[in-house]
Amino acid sequence: MGIFSIALVFLRFKISTMKKKIGLGLLAIIVIIQFIRIDKENPAYVEENDFIYQMNPPEHIEKILRTSCYDCHSSQTKYPWYSNVAPISWWLSDHIEEARGHLNFSDWETYELKRKEHKLEECVDMLEAKEMPLSSYLITHGDAELSAEELEELVDWFKSIDFIPKETPKKTLQLNNGEKWEANAETTAGIAKMKDIVVEDIEDGRISHYAAMGQRLNIELQQIFNSCNMTGPAHDQLHIFIMPLVNICNELEVVEEEEEAMILQKNILKQINKYTEFFQTSIPA
Repeated sequence: MGIFSIALVFLRFKISTMKKKIGLGLLAIIVIIQFIRIDKENPAYVEENDFIYQMNPPEHIEKILRTSCYDCHSSQTKYPWYSNVAPISWWLSDHIEEARGHLNFSDWETYELKRKEHKLEECVDMLEAKEMPLSSYLITHGDAELSAEELEELVDWFKSIDFIPKETPKKTLQLNNGEKWEANAETTAGIAKMKDIVVEDIEDGRISHYAAMGQRLNIELQQIFNSCNMTGPAHDQLHIFIMPLVNICNELEVVEEEEEAMILQKNILKQINKYTEFFQTSIPA
C-alpha cells in the first residue's frame, strides 16, 4: 500500500471519529437542555375580566375562540406534549408570552375602550388575511384550523360587537337589611395588606414606585380572589366592592404621570375604606 493510500485511510478514520464525537456531543447537549424546563403555570386572572365572560358569544363562536385562539391569546393555555421537549418548548414559551402581550382575552375587561376596538379590528384583519391561527400552530393542532364558514362566522361576529353602553341598572353596595355582610378572614386580611401598601409614602418623582405599588396591590387582589369562599348575596356585594379596586390598581400599574398616580393612590384608599362600612370584619383604622 502506497503512502497516499495510507494517508487516505487515516484521513477517513479521522473524519469518521470526528463525526462520532460531534454526534455524541450534540446528543449530550440535547439531553442536558431537557433539564431546562419552561414555566407552564398559567398567569392568574379574574374570570369576570375574560372576553368570553363579558361578551357572551353564541356557543359555536365560543367553541371557535377556545379552540383556535385561547391557547396563545389567553391565560388559559393548554400546553401540548411537545412543550416538554427543548428547545421547542423555549420557542413555544416565547411565542405564548408574545401573543399574550399583544392580546390577552383573559384580561379583556382591563382594556380601555379604544384598545378594545383596536384589538377587534386587528382580529378581523388577521382573520381575513388568513394569518391566524398561525400555520405553525396548525401543524400540531389540526382542530384549530378554521373552515371557510367558521372564518366568516367569526369575522361577522367580531364586526357585530357594539361597545355603545347599554342602559343597565347600576349596581351599588348595599347593607344586609341594615346589617354588615360577613366576610371570610382571608378576604379581610388581604384588604388590610392592601391598605398597608397604599398608605406608603412615595418619594417625589419616583413614578416607577407607583407602578410597583400597583403590581403589589394586584398580587393581593389575586390572593383575595383565590381564597374567597363567600357565597350568595354576600359574595355579590364583595364583587361590587372589589371590582373598582381591580380597575384602579390596573391603572396604577401602568401609570405614566405622577399627578395621575397620586390621584389613583387616593382613590384606592378611598375605596378600601368603604370595606368597614359594609362588611362585619374590620381592618385596622
